[in-house]
Amino acid sequence: MTPEIQTLLALLAVGIAAVWLVRRAFRKTATGCGGDCGAVSPEMKKLQRRLRH
Repeated sequence: MTPEIQTLLALLAVGIAAVWLVRRAFRKTATGCGGDCGAVSPEMKKLQRRLRH
């Protein structure tokens, strides 16, 4: 594989990873925790629903 192709593939991989990280960060800020909050008690879920409305 030529160095030019390797460079292009590496840049493509970095670009894809960067886009994924940015989208993930925006999704988290838009929805609160983005589903990565861990275990949340039912009482806390009720409170969050009430505060959103």
